[in-house]
Amino acid sequence: MSIDWFQTLLINFKAFTLKNALLLPVIVYRGFKIVQFKGSIQLNVTPKFGLIGFGQSYEIFQRKKGIGEATINGILRINGKVQFGLDTKVFINNDAVLELGHINSFASRTEIICFKNIIIHDWVQFGTDCLIVDTNFHGLKDLSINSCLDMNKKIEIGAYNYIGARTTIKGNTQTPENCLIATNSLCNKNYLILGENILIGGIPSKLIKEHIVRDWESENEALEKYLTIKL
Repeated sequence: MSIDWFQTLLINFKAFTLKNALLLPVIVYRGFKIVQFKGSIQLNVTPKFGLIGFGQSYEIFQRKKGIGEATINGILRINGKVQFGLDTKVFINNDAVLELGHINSFASRTEIICFKNIIIHDWVQFGTDCLIVDTNFHGLKDLSINSCLDMNKKIEIGAYNYIGARTTIKGNTQTPENCLIATNSLCNKNYLILGENILIGGIPSKLIKEHIVRDWESENEALEKYLTIKL
């Protein structure tokens, strides 16, 4: 009863061949709305039921406002299980590419705005109220050199990253594998030089601690089961 079957059937039969659409790789839950779909969903994994869940309730708190929405006018590229939580929002502009890895989850009220290219590798989780945006929306000009600045800049989040609640990820951000980002942080540059197994945070983010990781091995099996959609 929690699944919006009309939207689920509509998006699958628009996005995939008949054979793949019948497997229902995309599940849309009640309270979530596919506002517009003029782009494409590319599956780089074997199609199966519930690979992508829009508006999926997988967190501690269950109530929602019913304001979750997705506009997919570019490419949504999927490399595994991806779950968008309650009241999340996704916008992929024309010609933009949002590429998501296996076990990517976006907690309540997180917003993804993709105007160019956002790549998120395997095993990445975002806490509540995060913002991932690769555009400034408005053009900026550097008067010292009389030159317009790039409005849209690529984002790439490494594998085994955990991003704390209320964190903002801006264009130009690149993170290494096994990176933790503290709550209430702002990321806006290349952090690869800091190496792996790090905790960063702050506004803007900087190195806080080295030689620290989330214990993914102890959670892998549980996360696989927890984020899997079943009838």
